[in-house]
Amino acid sequence: MHELSLVMNIVEICETEARRDGFSQIERIVLDVGTLSGVSVPALCFSFEAAVVGTVLESAELEIFEIQGSGWCIHCQKTVPLKDLLCSCPLCESGGVLPTGGMEFRIRELIVVDHQGKGGP
Repeated sequence: MHELSLVMNIVEICETEARRDGFSQIERIVLDVGTLSGVSVPALCFSFEAAVVGTVLESAELEIFEIQGSGWCIHCQKTVPLKDLLCSCPLCESGGVLPTGGMEFRIRELIVVDHQGKGGP
């Protein structure tokens, strides 16, 4: 389950940012997860619960935006939805579709608690 290692990397990034910027707690973390990224959202949520204990993310709300897959068909010259990376074009049925979206996995936003216990971006 590579989702656990992804969450561990997120924890490391957040702990580094907390030390650098002087905040003690994260209230909410927002992630973008593409449907073509190979990341299982349920496994990611399960891993998050286990990995954040004792960290700045321990009481954080996890919010996930699933980014739908898309691609550019080189034959019909259109942007089309993709359900997987090996999909044919749903319009012309050619196999020449270049993925253009839905492969994301990134931290979109952190809502933190500052030194005085007040929320902030």
